[in-house]
Amino acid sequence: MKKLIALFILTNALCLVSVEAQTVTELLRSGSNGSKRNLVIIGDGFQAGQQNNYNTFVDTFVMQGVFNEGLFDEDANAFNIYRVNVNSTDSGVTQVDNNGAVTTARNTALGYRFSGVWNRCWMELGPNTQTLTDNILNNLVPQRDFVFVILNQTGTGGCRRGNTLAVTNGVGWAVGAHEMGHLIGDLGDEYTGTANYTFGEPGRVNLTINTNRATLKWRNFVDPATALPTTTATDTSQEAGLFAGGMSAASGANVRYGLGLFRPVSNCRMNGNTPAYCPVCYNQLQESLDQFHDYTFNEAYTGDFNGDGRHDLVLHNSNSLALYTSNGSRLVPAWIATGEIPLWDDFMPGDKFFVGDFNKDGKDDLFVVNFSDWAMPYFALLRSTGSGFECIRRFDRELPGWDDMKPNDQFFVADFDGDERDDIYVFNGRDWSVGYLEMLRSNGNDLTFVRRFDDTLPGWDSMKRNDQFYVADINDDHREELYVFNARDWSVGYLEMLSSTGSNLSFVRRYDEELPGWDDMKPNDQFFVADFDGNGADDLYVFNGRDWSMEYLEMLRSNNSSLSNVRRFDDNVPGWDGLAPNDKFFVADINGDKRGDLYAYNANDWVTEYLGVLQSNGTNLSGGWQDDWINSWNLGRNDKFLVANFNGGAGWDDLFVRNSDWFGALQSYNTSVGLTAIDPKWIHNHRYHSLGWW
Repeated sequence: MKKLIALFILTNALCLVSVEAQTVTELLRSGSNGSKRNLVIIGDGFQAGQQNNYNTFVDTFVMQGVFNEGLFDEDANAFNIYRVNVNSTDSGVTQVDNNGAVTTARNTALGYRFSGVWNRCWMELGPNTQTLTDNILNNLVPQRDFVFVILNQTGTGGCRRGNTLAVTNGVGWAVGAHEMGHLIGDLGDEYTGTANYTFGEPGRVNLTINTNRATLKWRNFVDPATALPTTTATDTSQEAGLFAGGMSAASGANVRYGLGLFRPVSNCRMNGNTPAYCPVCYNQLQESLDQFHDYTFNEAYTGDFNGDGRHDLVLHNSNSLALYTSNGSRLVPAWIATGEIPLWDDFMPGDKFFVGDFNKDGKDDLFVVNFSDWAMPYFALLRSTGSGFECIRRFDRELPGWDDMKPNDQFFVADFDGDERDDIYVFNGRDWSVGYLEMLRSNGNDLTFVRRFDDTLPGWDSMKRNDQFYVADINDDHREELYVFNARDWSVGYLEMLSSTGSNLSFVRRYDEELPGWDDMKPNDQFFVADFDGNGADDLYVFNGRDWSMEYLEMLRSNNSSLSNVRRFDDNVPGWDGLAPNDKFFVADINGDKRGDLYAYNANDWVTEYLGVLQSNGTNLSGGWQDDWINSWNLGRNDKFLVANFNGGAGWDDLFVRNSDWFGALQSYNTSVGLTAIDPKWIHNHRYHSLGWW
């Protein structure tokens, strides 16, 4: 798999052995140079023998600090990051006094100077610093947008000037994050003092002289119940108001004001460094990086990843994987990894994820496979820690007993041996001369070969390219087995029930051409596994909206060894009116009675969009629908749904709804759903937004 790329370039082509030799190392590659913000990190005052110390500081301070905490962990995908190593003759940097006079001169690669004086912004450029820096970086990282300078200086301080910031190696990562707020979002300092501000409106989104609620810059983030000006803050990281004080250079010098100038919260990262960015600063940074950030809600997965009884969300975007946990009504950012994690290396666009608890600890984990982004395919187990994921096992090219993985391998998560650890079925009916199905058992840390079926399954004859498998516990023995269906590769359709012994599959029943109460099986038959009568054995809903003159939906009960017709709906379902060709169904226990119900959605066949709630009483379906708007969510053609019990409690299954740019949480209220949260562009958990966002 891909490793970090190091490019070695000499500063002088005529001098092959020079103490000024420079190198550039790519630390994070998120996309093409033109599509991302290119950040270069460079050190000054580090001798040749101190480069390992510098490298360690870059890793801990920038990569594990600034880009692993706060906001920039969410937005690391917007950056390509490079580390430049350059040797200085002397260790440390030149020292200057309050007036800028040199007190200790040092010969360094960039010529930075350190005063340690706040009014001089702690450090400053020497007379040749800009030229020296440009000469190095024009050769090594000409595509740079921002420069992050680290000074070998134990004194504390950080300063941003234009597209460059500088910090000493005597400060914590939060100082770097504060300076990044200036660098990326052009945010103002929120330090307070005693002076009275008498100048015009500042050009910073987080500073104002305006006390009018109706025209306030950040009015969307201020609860109407919050007094303006504001003197009391209950949660500085989430709740915006209008607090007296801030810093401005309107007078020609940086001055801390206590009157006449206002900031959004009492203590933001732009004031105290260590607190989180306030809603106003957070939003500005996100907007600044939005066009460079490959962030959509398209690749979403749900499961209880922290074991608290509520369903959470995993989002995969390009080279990042993010976990958002549910607090009962909405999602909260919990963890994100951009680039690599140990053993799995880099996340990539072609990664596909499957949810299952493979170690029986009550927390859902992830299986991940990639066929497209590397020279060989990879499959791995990502174990949930409750607050993130770690890779504990990776398979390169081959799975046990499977030979080479192929692009058309299909994976099905199922506890086929009943030990409460989720295992894997693998099927491929396209890349070989015959079809294959394999059972791989999880022991909590690894997958082991159990059984492989070559060409035939018990009672099924040859496996074919269009075989469709559905995981189900057909007989309430707590082992998950399979329904298999094919109506395309034979002259008639077939559906078979297969039972698992824990180490093998056995034939139970096969239906040829007809299903009970259904007449002929057709290519557009759709099957949905659901225990609709609550007896522990998984039944089937069958829907076809295209192969007949009207649409049909049927309830087929599993009697452990066969299927029986319970009810067939011709053209309409009570509460859903007319069935239509583009109806989509999602199995869910909508009211917590342990029966598998259906959410229904149609955005194509009517003048507006409809979301239906269809409840099973074991022998019948009934329900109702909502159309067009659900609170602030405007239903649309591109909306996708995930069944998720994000509220916890009584076990009622809710819905996450999403499209590329919006994400919402629809809580079940038995016969309808209601919106509890809506997030445009990105998910965050600030306290208030006037339009209901965050």
